[in-house]
Amino acid sequence: MSPLRPVLLAVGACLALSGPATAQEPSRPTLELGLEDAVKRALENNVDIAVGKYDPEAAEQDVFGARGAYDPLFTSALSKRSITSEAQNVFAGADKPETDVMTYNFGVRQFLPTGATFQLDFNNAKTDTNSIFASFNPEYESTLDLRLTQPLLRNRATDTQRNQIRVAKNNKAISDLTFRQTVLSTVASVKKSYYNLIAAIDNLEARRKNLELAKKLLEENQIKVRVGTMAPLDVVAAEAEVASREEQVIQAENQLGNAEDALKRQIFPATSAEVWPLRIVPTDQPSAQETRIDGDAALKTAFENRSDLQAARKRLENASFSAELASSGALPAIDLVATYGNSGIGGTQFVREGFGGEVTEIIEGGYGDAVSKVFGRDNPTWSLGVNVSYAIGNRSARAQKARAQVARQQQEATVRRLEMAVATEVRQAARAVETNYKRVQSTRSSRVLAERRLDAEQKKFEAGMSTNFFVTQAQRDLADARVAELTAIADYRKSLVDFELVQEAGIGGGGSFATVSLGSGATAP
Repeated sequence: MSPLRPVLLAVGACLALSGPATAQEPSRPTLELGLEDAVKRALENNVDIAVGKYDPEAAEQDVFGARGAYDPLFTSALSKRSITSEAQNVFAGADKPETDVMTYNFGVRQFLPTGATFQLDFNNAKTDTNSIFASFNPEYESTLDLRLTQPLLRNRATDTQRNQIRVAKNNKAISDLTFRQTVLSTVASVKKSYYNLIAAIDNLEARRKNLELAKKLLEENQIKVRVGTMAPLDVVAAEAEVASREEQVIQAENQLGNAEDALKRQIFPATSAEVWPLRIVPTDQPSAQETRIDGDAALKTAFENRSDLQAARKRLENASFSAELASSGALPAIDLVATYGNSGIGGTQFVREGFGGEVTEIIEGGYGDAVSKVFGRDNPTWSLGVNVSYAIGNRSARAQKARAQVARQQQEATVRRLEMAVATEVRQAARAVETNYKRVQSTRSSRVLAERRLDAEQKKFEAGMSTNFFVTQAQRDLADARVAELTAIADYRKSLVDFELVQEAGIGGGGSFATVSLGSGATAP
């Protein structure tokens, strides 16, 4: 040890006692937060998840609405009509014929899952007249008609209604997958923000230690100047180094604030005056131990589970549905049409002597007589036939079919492109894990060697065998080595998160993996 060392230490202690007090960081409310707690808070409070959860609910309503095409449609028509006219011939039945007609019709129409259309009409009319030729007055007339139209070629396998339901179901599945991807991406983002916060805290601590070393060297140099063993010019270099490292501390404090804000945005439901001043203290310190990965197994898992890939396959199904519908629309329309009906007449019947003669008998009756004849099948009517229609040339339908086939082929190419991108992302993620672990080992070795070098330079400096420049350079190299190690550890932790994420959801950026920068000379590649 140098003979001046005790003197220097004593003088340094006196200067420290007589110097200004170190500024203390203002007191802030503290939140101790573990990684699992951060993820839980994000799942409960994250605004992106809160917004995304409404999409599946809306898609569910779309499915419900599409199924409404098969809801029965009830129709009714009520009307009354009165006709008064001049008699035009002897068969008018009165000098001034008057006829009042009241109609009350009801019907039901419904699409069937087979593509058929079913229609039921129950029509009723009551007629009052002053004509002497009327056999019933009032006269009640009722008819019941059933009609079934079943496509045999066009719209038999699929039609607009069935296609809308299938597409709506797939869109619901796509919405669920998109929301799942939002959740997975949010969880991964929270984990990386948590690791970024740990790295920012460690970086600030390393910068402060580096500043303390520079201040300590400055104090020793100032003492040597006072005792006459060092030139005053050498103190200037130490002061400049202190100023430079103070700047690094300021930058590290800013990075820490940004890292805290990024994590707060993801785990708190809304902005408030209590959120932003809060100081988050991570309670988990994950190690940088090596994690073995299986790239082939991860690739297989990604092809099976990736939400974006599953969504693309659902879109391909939608394109196939549209192509199937367009192909059906290009076929001739051949429809089987079947009808069945019954009719009945009732009311007060007048039996006359001869044509328009005196009434010889009145038979009381009413609306019930007409209805009973309808449902008693007294007067059945039925028909069975086939309707055929086809547009000559059919260019519009053929063009729609061609466009739908092109859209399906395009979506097939999109799925293949996405599969290639998924394979690339998984391989890059696996490679990033391996690379970042090697960086952890390398930067750890560099930091240990930098510590040894600084210790050696300090001892040589105390013995007068080194200069202020070499000690300062060794301190700077140690600081850079520490930050580089922190950066490598943070990148390794985040690459593990990315490796898990690429097997379930896309990470974005075309396979690029974001790294954290903690200052000059320590940015991960």
